[in-house]
Amino acid sequence: MPAGPMPRLLRAFSPRSLRARLMGVVLASLALPLVGALYLADQQLDDHIGAARELALHLADDGVQRQHDLIGEARNLLGVLSLVPAIRNATPTDTDACVATLAPMPRQHRWTTGVWLTDADGNIICDTTGPGAGISLREREYFQRVLDTKSWVVSDFIIGKRSLKPLIIVASPIIEDGRIVRVMGVAVDLTWLTDLVKVLKQPDARVMVLDHNGVIVARQPDPEGWLNRNVGQLRHVQQMLKERDGFLDSESADGRDRLWAFRHSDETDTIFAVGMPTGPIIAEARRDLWQSLGLLGIAALVSVTALWVLLRASVLRWVWELGSAATRIGDGGGGTVIEAERAPHEFRVVSHAFNNMSRRLKQREQELRSAMEEARAGSRAKEEFLATMSHEIRTPMNGVIGFAEMLLETPLTAEQRRYASQVRDAGRSLLTVINDVLDLSKLEAGRLDLVSVPFRLDDLADRCVAIVRLAAEQKGLDLQTSISATARGFVMGDPDRLRQILLNLLSNAVKFTDRGSVRLTVKAVDDSGSSGKGGGGRVCTFTVTDTGIGIAPERQRDLFQRFTQLERGRGGTGLGLAICRRLVELMGGEIGMESQPGSGSTFWFSLPLLPAGSAAIQRDGAPMAGSEPGSPGARILLAEDLAMNRDLAVTMLTKAGHHVDAVDDGAAAVAAVQEQTYDLVLMDVQMPVMDGLEATRRIRALPGPVGRIPILALSAGVLQVEVERCLQAGMNAHLAKPLEKTKLLAAIGRWVRVGHADHGSADDEPPEDGQDDSPRPQLIAHS
Repeated sequence: MPAGPMPRLLRAFSPRSLRARLMGVVLASLALPLVGALYLADQQLDDHIGAARELALHLADDGVQRQHDLIGEARNLLGVLSLVPAIRNATPTDTDACVATLAPMPRQHRWTTGVWLTDADGNIICDTTGPGAGISLREREYFQRVLDTKSWVVSDFIIGKRSLKPLIIVASPIIEDGRIVRVMGVAVDLTWLTDLVKVLKQPDARVMVLDHNGVIVARQPDPEGWLNRNVGQLRHVQQMLKERDGFLDSESADGRDRLWAFRHSDETDTIFAVGMPTGPIIAEARRDLWQSLGLLGIAALVSVTALWVLLRASVLRWVWELGSAATRIGDGGGGTVIEAERAPHEFRVVSHAFNNMSRRLKQREQELRSAMEEARAGSRAKEEFLATMSHEIRTPMNGVIGFAEMLLETPLTAEQRRYASQVRDAGRSLLTVINDVLDLSKLEAGRLDLVSVPFRLDDLADRCVAIVRLAAEQKGLDLQTSISATARGFVMGDPDRLRQILLNLLSNAVKFTDRGSVRLTVKAVDDSGSSGKGGGGRVCTFTVTDTGIGIAPERQRDLFQRFTQLERGRGGTGLGLAICRRLVELMGGEIGMESQPGSGSTFWFSLPLLPAGSAAIQRDGAPMAGSEPGSPGARILLAEDLAMNRDLAVTMLTKAGHHVDAVDDGAAAVAAVQEQTYDLVLMDVQMPVMDGLEATRRIRALPGPVGRIPILALSAGVLQVEVERCLQAGMNAHLAKPLEKTKLLAAIGRWVRVGHADHGSADDEPPEDGQDDSPRPQLIAHS
């Protein structure tokens, strides 16, 4: 079904699309103009802000200068008026001439609101509005300074009582004969600040004058709402009072950002500040930027449209053709050819290369298929070879080891016993070689599966030491064991593989130590890594230390490799340590060693082991039926085609008190179980006429109790696939050849009891809900 328009559109503009990438190139080509526009916008913004800063600084300087000029004009005016006789001769009773002289001053000088004249005591004689009317300026601070300095002074900013406007008073004494006889003063108005605001041409511009405490003494616009307000707590005002001269960019009292320029006036000890709003400047820069970006967007749209048309006409068609051909090849259509004679030259070159690649891929595919079949055949041949060799060697070794053990149970001379023991030991050594080869093969193929069952760590270590103790005592070695308290108790893991590693290290230590001692140390510490994951596990470290021959440093790094032997005269295959390393790594641990030639060696390995739960401990601690030999007297059917192995098994079982009937093929076994009643069947797998697997399936198909009789496999095939075949055919357990007498009798005892229990329950009512309490099929033992 064809895809809808939306999926096609999404694929067309996917980042992996050629169209999207080429359009990206076009858009990238517009990146330089875009960067240029952004740079110019940034420069324009900097220029506008710089111009605003310069204007604010200029106006601040102009304000301070104008204030200075007005004070100078006020001084000049006072100097001129002090020479007028009507002023110098005025008295409280004769003020007409004085008033007539002073009254025109506010009209003639717009920067002043009035001029006054007082006597030496501060009583106003006259001013621009008329006679003094009893008003005294004696307590005014600036008047006191005139009296003290006998010179002109400038007052702090004050609010006029009549005009209610911010003023500064410039006062000057009239001195005759060294004493002050009159004091004149002129009030300088600050309404000229409005003119500065008009120059700024910004409705949100601010001009203000601050005294040294941060009190606003003049402000435009809105002077009435701000006069005499202390704003010294504002951050930008604090900076002005601290630095006195400079500029800053800060948020004002109304929450708007402004660029402030400020200057200090030494004459009045005030700060003259001009604030320019930055919002309009940034808005104007953004408008310019958006205009530039709009033009670039139009140019990009035109370019992308033109590229789309060009791509569709001359590029995409052939890209789709290549993609379709590649898809056919991916679906198994090797040898697909593209016809691109009418394509552009570049695509013809690509199509020719594609066609050549397609033909080579077809050829390579055929070669790979052949190589894969050869590899599979080689792997199958290797597995079949190992299985066949293991079976063919284990079958006669069953007789060699079994009869040697039987012979050792008979009265022998010392020499005969020594020869029989050497035959048995040689057979066991050969069996060890076979097991090592099989284990290494499983490890390399990744087919060795670990189990996780509860077991006592200290018991396992003690049993391993007990196994090698006889060999150590025969060499006069002191065999020691040290197990820490934290390493005692139940853990979860694979006890068989752990036992295999420990026995290998202990056997090597005994083998390469001629005098002295061998020591096994087991310690356990909490694993903080696993506890963080909720595991609460422990890291158990096993250390085997000996006083043997030691290992040279140049030999140590190859010691865990395959087929590495220290001394051929001491035996071994050179596979044991390689297998130990693989097993330890498979169980998530690590292994290592330390040694000095002539001073002995220390081999160690660490494994993370979880403590076993209480239920698991209870099951493991309970006595198992398979761990003890059963009561003698069981009636057993043995199916074994080789007379030697048949004779060995019959002898073992008969001496154990069992009654044994023997047949030599599977068909005879099927007939025998129907003619006689047996407690258990021991079934060989590879037999003539009918093999053990088919015989087991036919027995299981029989009705009644005979179809449920326990069947144990006796087989030299120990590979996992061979064991699984036995269990799938219906056998209850698998016993590997060469047979170990104790394990054979223990397995027989267990399954005979299971069979008797099964026969007893068959006469009762069947279990509810189809429950079956009989043990599941299992692997009893591999030697």
